[in-house]
Amino acid sequence: MVKKYIIWATLITALISFPIGWFTGSLIDLPLLFDEKGFFSPLIFQSQQKELSLLKYSIKNLQNYPYQSSFIVIKNEMNRTPDYVNYVFSFQTLNKTMTGQLNIPTAPSPVGGYPVIVMLRGYVPEEIYQTGTGTKAIAAIFAKNGYVTIAPDFFGFGESDLETEDSWEARLQKPISVIELLKTIKDNPEITTDAGVTKLDDCGCKTGLWAHSNGGQIALTVLEVSRQPMPTSLWAPVTVPFPYSILFFSDEHDDEGKGMRKWVSMFEDDYDVFDFSLTQHLDKLSGSIQIHQGTSDDAVPSTWNDEFVDKIRVENQRREKLLEEIKTSTQSGELETPLPPIGISYFKYPGADHNMKPSWDAVVQRDLVFFNEKLKN
Repeated sequence: MVKKYIIWATLITALISFPIGWFTGSLIDLPLLFDEKGFFSPLIFQSQQKELSLLKYSIKNLQNYPYQSSFIVIKNEMNRTPDYVNYVFSFQTLNKTMTGQLNIPTAPSPVGGYPVIVMLRGYVPEEIYQTGTGTKAIAAIFAKNGYVTIAPDFFGFGESDLETEDSWEARLQKPISVIELLKTIKDNPEITTDAGVTKLDDCGCKTGLWAHSNGGQIALTVLEVSRQPMPTSLWAPVTVPFPYSILFFSDEHDDEGKGMRKWVSMFEDDYDVFDFSLTQHLDKLSGSIQIHQGTSDDAVPSTWNDEFVDKIRVENQRREKLLEEIKTSTQSGELETPLPPIGISYFKYPGADHNMKPSWDAVVQRDLVFFNEKLKN
């Protein structure tokens, strides 16, 4: 009798589960319906879907992330010059401590506080990294010209707390830390040092971004997520789509990228990579951006930024066309209102490498002109 019951129950359940499985894309494993005594097991109703824990770092979802501000705290003085003093600073982000290098000019603060340039370095091996590596040379030039410069170490570098154990999650978290640093500057624009209180940009209108290499990818993501028109200068930025932006460098690893390719394959099984790719969200980009690219760069091919600038121009054409349609349409209220066209300037330097040598001085001068125009006028 019990066997007949089991047979009929199995048949009925199969008839029910098959159409459900057809629409959900996964058939229920029938033997799991019953325990060893032939009784129905409620465990079947437990969700078997993977938890998409990284989805919260998609560009769209980062727009709604609950960003927190903290305070910039001076940890110690690094060096003092006639033009500026540099310090190791810290702030709180993602409920942890991140450190970095801070330069404060010795010249009197202008009305409204010093203009600020937040600086994002590119890749540096952890074993050779010191606070300021990748930014300190140009930061010194900016500081001599009246800018406070703030360059975070990122987690796992300098005196910062360790990054999360999942190295891929750590990559996707970096824009959050930069946005929380920017929010900290805006919400609490005063820094206390031995010399007194230094006032930073108090209107949120005199802060810019400078970034190199992979830092450029982070900076562009920050601009898309925040949708703020922040003046930005990018040196040899990584601007190709995700995850190619990571895979390109995978052969530098000891396993020649085997582990990285495996992870990306699994990632693409669960996620839509477009959700994380900055090139798919150019409609959210705004403000003035200038890009510097050396033609002999062996780390970031110049074709990457040739193509990226072309994509920016196509996006600007889309916006201009939409604005014209809005002007002439009798139903303009139903049309999307685009952001203003992106101000893009693209400079190429024949024979220059990834660090802009031998054109370094010319690139720095262009940056000074750019930031003086955008942040000091």
